[in-house]
Amino acid sequence: MVYGADKIVRMIQEGVSVEDHVTGRRVQKPLVEYIGDEQVDLIEGTTVDLRLGAVYRPVGAARLMRDSRITPEIDKVMDIEESPEGILRIRNGEYLLFQTIEQVNMPEDMFAYIRPRTTLIRCGIPLETAFISPNYQGRLTVGMKHQGAGEVEIQMGFRILCIAFFPIDGRAVPYRGVWQGDRVSTNGEEERPF
Repeated sequence: MVYGADKIVRMIQEGVSVEDHVTGRRVQKPLVEYIGDEQVDLIEGTTVDLRLGAVYRPVGAARLMRDSRITPEIDKVMDIEESPEGILRIRNGEYLLFQTIEQVNMPEDMFAYIRPRTTLIRCGIPLETAFISPNYQGRLTVGMKHQGAGEVEIQMGFRILCIAFFPIDGRAVPYRGVWQGDRVSTNGEEERPF
């Protein structure tokens, strides 16, 4: 069962109970933060649209072992805070990481699934997405590889993803991983793989 628009809007406006990662205490936060009123008004069916907030380019090597991992160093290409009207030109074959403006605050009894908006797919830009685990709090980062024929221009703040929220039947193990928050990469540093 997926949450409908009415329940999503209520959880954005009234908040959800999540664990504060600094104090360990329960706090109320909006299910989706940094979302505009116009986005809330545009919620259709069961999904919320999320916008492009930052773009990164992986530039270093990676090493993924069972006991340690190193993900590539990254260069920030563009950020909406530094370039609110910025337009990114994406070439065929280019691989980038996209990060949302919005932050999600997942309670322990819910998970989410993100998918690219079909406009991107029609332009040859599928996004590599994942499930969003219970207790995850932060912006969302996805991979993008331009597979189309011609250059694509995309403006910061463009709606790139849609997210659907699902209740969990039973008890889930909350997310406690290293990607909590706005973290994009280990940036060439070694760390544990889980």
